[in-house]
This record gives sequence, structure tokens and C-alpha cells, in this order.
Amino acid sequence: MKQELKKITNLTINELLNNEIILPSTYFNKFNYHAKELEINLDDENFKKELNCIILEDLQTIENYMNIIISSATSLQENTKNATNAIKNKDVNTLGDIYKKMLELENEVKCLNNKLFLDDITSTFNKKWIYNKFLNSEALFQQNGICVLIDVVDYVYIQKEYGELLANNLLIFATKFIKQKLKDENLDFKIVRYNENKFLVFILNSDENKKEVITSFLNLEHLLSNTTLKSNSGLFIKAKYEFKISSYKTNQESKEIFERLLTKNKEE
Repeated sequence: MKQELKKITNLTINELLNNEIILPSTYFNKFNYHAKELEINLDDENFKKELNCIILEDLQTIENYMNIIISSATSLQENTKNATNAIKNKDVNTLGDIYKKMLELENEVKCLNNKLFLDDITSTFNKKWIYNKFLNSEALFQQNGICVLIDVVDYVYIQKEYGELLANNLLIFATKFIKQKLKDENLDFKIVRYNENKFLVFILNSDENKKEVITSFLNLEHLLSNTTLKSNSGLFIKAKYEFKISSYKTNQESKEIFERLLTKNKEE
């Protein structure tokens, strides 16, 4: 049920992306419309029970995150105080112990960041990462670059015909393939799962090699589209992909770029 709710949410948000103001009533109407499209009855008692369980799980997750944050903040405060005293007393052993604790704290924070900003299926960044880490507080780009929208066109069909597992394995393969090829090209990039079957790749520091970047992605699209996958059950799958490319500038509105990519045909 949680996956279905994610689908409805993504469809709703993408449809309302152009709106300057989104009223709760507007969001609910669109949410309800897409729920009906997916044949989900929001008034069904079983659905309501499952939804309550999901809400409780999410509340528990939020509480766990808050406990980690509070614990980390307390540890940092204590370690800072102890380090100050150790420096004053020239206590090398205590400083060594504090350093180890700080490394453990750093790992805890990294783990928390992964839970908050990584997609749990593809291990790419999620949409929250874009607005909390990549863009500035006004949702503007912080540097020049190139953005590529990658649409795994056949994802929904494969999901319906062959199941969630096989569809997700397709996404995992595609993202790993893309990451490796971009690393081989020595490109500085970030990849984000934008919604169910679409990914955004941000190419950083790309002003001087825009043509080369575009060529690389056209080749990448060709390679992916001509790759046949074989499942553990012996099923052969050849999926369709579509790439759309747009450059962006420092302080440019991200909304403008994302809208352009979702509606345009190919690269500029």
C-alpha cells in the first residue's frame, strides 16, 4: 500500500508543479483523481486501516530520527566540553578517546543522512535531497551545470506484467549502468530518483564541455536501449529509455528547468 501511495503522491505533485499556489483542496482533488485512476478507493475501510498503520510507522520513524538527532547533539556537546578540558590539561589519552567518539558520531550522522536523502531501492538521492541539499533556500541552482531527465519508459508496463521486483531490478541495473559510464567519463555528477520511473542527473562544472556531455548521454541512451536483460526466471527484457537534456545557470529557478525537461522532446 505504501508504494501505491507514493505513486499517487508523485503523480499529484508533478501535475501541480506549475502552480504558484497549491491549496489543500486542490491537492486533495488531484490526489483523489489519481487514486481512482489507479483503482484505489480512499473510502474503503481496509485502505483506511492500512493507511493508519503506515502513518504510525512513519511517526515511529520520525521519532527514531529525532532520538538520533538529540543523542548526537548531546554527545557533541559533551565531547566538546571534554575536549576543551583535555586540551587545557594536555591530556593526550582523553583526546584520543574523544577523537574515536567523534568518528562514531560522524558515522551516525552519515547513516541518518542516508536514511533521509537516499532512495531505498536504487541508492540514488531522492527528491528531498534536491530541495534540502542541492538547491539553495529559494530553490535556485547554486552553480552552472547540465541536467538530464532519464525516463525508464517501460517501468510501469514491466511492473504490471511481471511484478514489482523485476521492475525495481530494472531501475537498479539502469542506475548502476549510468553511474559506471559517467565515472568512466570522469564526469562530476549527482543522480536523483525524481519519481517512480524518472531520474535526474546533474552534471556539475560542465560549461567547457557541454557538447561532449550531450554526446556522452546520447551514446548512453543508445547503449541502454539496446541492452537486453535476463531475469533469474529466464525472462528476457529490453526496456525503452528516453533522455532529455537542459543546461542551467547559477541562481536560475529549478522549477523552470524541471518543467522544461518534463515537457520538451530532446536536448536543447
